[in-house]
Amino acid sequence: MPLQEMVELRRFITVAHHVPGRIRLKIDPAVRSHPKAMALAALAEKGDGAIRAQLNVLARSLVLEYDPDRIDPRRLEDFFTVADPQEAAGLAKDLSGAFGLTPNA
Repeated sequence: MPLQEMVELRRFITVAHHVPGRIRLKIDPAVRSHPKAMALAALAEKGDGAIRAQLNVLARSLVLEYDPDRIDPRRLEDFFTVADPQEAAGLAKDLSGAFGLTPNA
């Protein structure tokens, strides 16, 4: 998934709960209109710090389990909560290897 797509999808996501190693994200149902929405569930498939992603469509949530020794928990939460898109893009770039994100085309 390209970095820019992940930054775009942030507008549909809020942090519901976070402890180092596990973050639960609430997903706005409007995300279904975004063509790359299902790629969210694949975030843990390619990265070296991500362990597992579990999408619960009925609960509108996505749980990401990750290695807090490889992924800074504070930076991960900041990615989903920071208001500035440029700052979010920088955080996405920092986190890209852990979640299998690719540079923008």
